[in-house]
Amino acid sequence: MGMFDRLRGASRPKTLSAPSDEPRDAPGNRRIVKTARTLEEINEAARKGFRPLVKAVQPGKDIHHMVAVFQDPETGEIELSGDVRSGGRGERVIDYTLYYPYHFQNPFAAYLLPRDLAVGEEVWLDDLIEDVVAVWGNQGYQPRLEAGPAVWNGADFEVIHQADQWIG
Repeated sequence: MGMFDRLRGASRPKTLSAPSDEPRDAPGNRRIVKTARTLEEINEAARKGFRPLVKAVQPGKDIHHMVAVFQDPETGEIELSGDVRSGGRGERVIDYTLYYPYHFQNPFAAYLLPRDLAVGEEVWLDDLIEDVVAVWGNQGYQPRLEAGPAVWNGADFEVIHQADQWIG
């Protein structure tokens, strides 16, 4: 689902429950570390033997999308544009502006660590808590990385990701 689908009110069903049986994508033979995003999910996982690594959920300064709103002066209908090169039809009623497009239910989340997680083990984080730039896009598009590989250092995860640069 694209950014403009979300702005138009469409929503992608997203399970916030921990842990799901279906990984998004776990290349190789990495273990999957799930994320819990509610008090109930974190406590339930702890009762099941996971060690929750609780972290603050904070918007990253480099994560943003861009949009402008154009309105037809006769019908009042609006159109969105995320591309300053092409604009939209009608009168621009909101200029191109950067905004943080993500919403999380709580200001905390927890990675659900297996008790036998070893220092130096590379895992797949199925739902990143931290805001990591997925791609350095042009036109104000710098989305967050949703999932990816990371290495456990004994205290925290070091995400393994090098964001590509989009040009065009």
